[in-house]
Amino acid sequence: MIRTIVLWSFILGFYCSIEGQEIVEVTYASTVTTVQIQFLSLSVGLNTGSAYDVDIYKVRYTTTGSDMQKDTASGLFYLPVDFDGAMPLACYQHGTTDGRSDVPSNFGAFYEMGILLATHGMATVAPDYLGMGSSRGFHPYVHAETEATAAVDLLKAMQTYLSDQQLLYNGQLFITGYSQGGHAAMALHKYIEEVIPEQFEVTASLPMSGPYSISGVMQDLAFADTEFLYPSFLVYSARGLREVYPDIYRSESELYRPEFLEDIDQFVSDGEGLNELNLDLIDGLLVGFGSVIPRNLYKDSILNILSQSADHPLNVALRESDVYDWTPIAPVLMLYCEADDQVPFRNSILADSIMNANGAMDVQAQDVSGGRDRTHTECALPALNVGIPWLISFMQVTPTVDIAPIDGLRLYPNPVSDRLVIETEASLQKVTITDISGRIYFKQQIAQQRSKSIDVSQWTEGMYLVHISADDRTNVVKLIVQH
Repeated sequence: MIRTIVLWSFILGFYCSIEGQEIVEVTYASTVTTVQIQFLSLSVGLNTGSAYDVDIYKVRYTTTGSDMQKDTASGLFYLPVDFDGAMPLACYQHGTTDGRSDVPSNFGAFYEMGILLATHGMATVAPDYLGMGSSRGFHPYVHAETEATAAVDLLKAMQTYLSDQQLLYNGQLFITGYSQGGHAAMALHKYIEEVIPEQFEVTASLPMSGPYSISGVMQDLAFADTEFLYPSFLVYSARGLREVYPDIYRSESELYRPEFLEDIDQFVSDGEGLNELNLDLIDGLLVGFGSVIPRNLYKDSILNILSQSADHPLNVALRESDVYDWTPIAPVLMLYCEADDQVPFRNSILADSIMNANGAMDVQAQDVSGGRDRTHTECALPALNVGIPWLISFMQVTPTVDIAPIDGLRLYPNPVSDRLVIETEASLQKVTITDISGRIYFKQQIAQQRSKSIDVSQWTEGMYLVHISADDRTNVVKLIVQH
């Protein structure tokens, strides 16, 4: 039976909101057993193993749209069944798909990747991205900031859900993705460490075969006199960026030759059929020019402008989605194959060299070709076989604490405006208070006391979680601060 859990304010007694992010709906979809996971893995040649059954939930949540207005996005939650301990979080960023409906929440976009993480004990999320799934508008393809913020808000939604279900989070965060997902994984890691380091701490990230140099390596494909059999990617990128920067060009007719406009406009109209667009563009290039050289899609005038003006709005927008020139704190492993036919491996080599030159402590790029000429699609399997064990090696499993009731526990007043009092008949050991995003507001070891008074008068109004340890038991109590 399909079970739906709708988290409304009248159920929980508060409105699930974290800096604008709200859970709209969490719907149970299915359970995948370890036997099924092992069968799936072995059938495709994966050797990453399986430890837990995995429950999958469809999720709708609010986030900021590409127009900076409130939007409702979608994705998946994956939870290991009967996991005995505090779980790390993981985020799977999916690769390029055929269109807005081909997403994890519709069981597309290789959603199984989330299962491979969750079966090892990670509470995993897979965002559909903006402009895909239930989100409105056109997908801002390979736009770094929106790839990151849609994922951040889904991670916050997972934290809220874990707290509501009285499941524990151990503070670790793992990030991964392949192809576009590699770019999105790097964008998420960069955004967390540079913009919101107080909200999450990345433990390790695994970007695989990603286009990290959008304005360099990838844009060069539009100017070069060499064949590239995926010209639709370049069209998708330009139109996706226009969703965020509407002034970079007025219409597709400014960029492309007239003979390609009908096919491009059809894709732009609904964001579906990227593969069909690619075939149509290949046919048009072969008929008109005898080879699949993407520069022939474009008007000579726009190529001249883009090549000569670094400050053209499109060039500026492309640079803002580069994710290779920064200095990661957490370990990064970039996996690639030299014969990749969709995302040139130079993306990984460039990112590795620049990040290490910037002073990164633990960044490496690794070729997983194994001596074979592996295409982009063929590279995924060896990348997963190398990458998932590498991620798992960083996991720290925290044993579950005894959540039996603490004798005589009282927490008052609740709601509280100025001073909170905690009383118990047992000896207190530790009190930790966090908001529902996991940010710590109070933490103290306590010895031989049966009461504790805490000043909350300067705290922001909202809901907090009070973790109280006494007599080797830990209880979690919801606290409302109201001034």
